[in-house]
Amino acid sequence: MREVEYVKKSLPPLTQSRHGDMACETLYVRKHLQGTRIGESEPAARGIEIHQVLATYINHLVRTRRAADLEVFDARAGDVCAEAREVLEKFRDNHAFDPEKILATELHIALDESFLPIEHTDDNGEIAEYEGTLDLVLLHSVTEAEIEDWKSYYQIIDADTFQSKFYPLLLMCLNPSLERVKFVLEFVHTQPLASPNPRGRTCLGSRS
Repeated sequence: MREVEYVKKSLPPLTQSRHGDMACETLYVRKHLQGTRIGESEPAARGIEIHQVLATYINHLVRTRRAADLEVFDARAGDVCAEAREVLEKFRDNHAFDPEKILATELHIALDESFLPIEHTDDNGEIAEYEGTLDLVLLHSVTEAEIEDWKSYYQIIDADTFQSKFYPLLLMCLNPSLERVKFVLEFVHTQPLASPNPRGRTCLGSRS
């Protein structure tokens, strides 16, 4: 029984990225169970830089109650690598935000096995079973919200994925008053392309 309990507690929480790693059993076991360090790829490093810039920029807009501040944006974007800067330049001129609707950037949500929100700390003994970090959450009303998820790679995928269902679930569990959540994939690398929906495809999560 002690061995079974140890194995259960050693399993990491389910996340969007770990779900993707499950496609390769060897990768999942070595990376998430054995703790093998996997080298970070250049696209992953670029994506981290882009997300950090956008999060700090949007947080600035909330503090200053502005829809845009290109001077601050340019200052933030000037500190990243050339590839990340190229992506951010495409994002720069066609985005404005309503600071009154922004709930949070890089919102980390952790749920227990009963899908109840927890503070993810080791001190209180609670173990997260599900967790995720949402790029941007907009609150349109007490019952409706929107999740913006930015992708910096070149491939455009359909929004109907595990992530598009998992993230609205996390947000609805965190805020039970929500009845409808829209999940938006935005491919920031393709902003200049003419498209009827340049922000990417969307799908909806609704509470049943």
